Amino acid sequence: MKQLGQIMLVAIVLAGCAKGLNPNNTAKVEAAFAKYEDSEGKAIFRDKCAKCHGYMLPETRTAEKWPNILDRMAKKAKLTDEQKEAVVAFVTKHAKAS
Repeated sequence: MKQLGQIMLVAIVLAGCAKGLNPNNTAKVEAAFAKYEDSEGKAIFRDKCAKCHGYMLPETRTAEKWPNILDRMAKKAKLTDEQKEAVVAFVTKHAKAS
């Protein structure tokens, strides 16, 4: 019984760590991004942000939270300042309401 509890705990933790859309699920990614107009920020977001984890769509965070997230992630994704600004504009435009 103790082992079952440990297995369940691990499963819950792993489920909580899952992030965003799986970039390998092309149909789901295409459907999710089709609702946004084409922009430089959208293209950079799609190209760079799924390399380390799945896509966290703009509406998963508020406009107030995105800049702080991108401050950390832009360095890891090796974005230029101009690229970062384009992504911030894209995600904040489509962010969920506060």
